[in-house]
Amino acid sequence: MKIPIIPIFFAVILTACNTVKPDAKSIGSVSPPADVDVVRMVINQQQNIRATVYVVADVAMVQVDKKEPQRLTGINPMLYPDFRQIFFRIQDKNRDGFKEIAVLAGTSFAAADLCYDVFHYNSVTGKFTRRLEDFYCTHG
Repeated sequence: MKIPIIPIFFAVILTACNTVKPDAKSIGSVSPPADVDVVRMVINQQQNIRATVYVVADVAMVQVDKKEPQRLTGINPMLYPDFRQIFFRIQDKNRDGFKEIAVLAGTSFAAADLCYDVFHYNSVTGKFTRRLEDFYCTHG
């Protein structure tokens, strides 16, 4: 029986080189660090729910009101410096009255396409959850 050494080798190398850490623990204290850029948003105007979104190291974080910060997702830290102005998108695409957070997940060659992970606010739990079916890419 032959063992496919080359495909296994490349899989191990690519896995080791991936800087995104999807299972990292929550980072941060009760408020964002003073030296990071933050995006403040109103999640729901009627209920006066507010949030702060920011990046610490290689993790996108969100803090709703004065609650404990929540880890949204691991990010590629190479993208953030070049795309910090459009790294987060705040929108209410499903028109439920609660804004979603879209986090830049990747780009195509020459950044012609920008792809975003989308996180929806759950008013019962007070947390954001990823919905993979809402992942989208923009062109241009």
